[in-house]
Amino acid sequence: MKKPVHIPSLVLMIIGAVFSLLLPIVAYPCCIISLVMSMKRRGEFNTKPVIIVDIIALAVALVNSVLGVILYS
Repeated sequence: MKKPVHIPSLVLMIIGAVFSLLLPIVAYPCCIISLVMSMKRRGEFNTKPVIIVDIIALAVALVNSVLGVILYS
């Protein structure tokens, strides 16, 4: 039987992924909370795609923040 996706983690992941390019200060908490929730519910739900996208979104938000600081200087 296929495991369902954890909906709260999925919603926070989508918000974090969208805002990672636009506003990293919103993406950080959304992605971190989603990542923690996904790691806790790994046995009950299918959270592998959510974890992967959260890590990518955090990396993009970090690059966006660093580039913003470099360009502002």
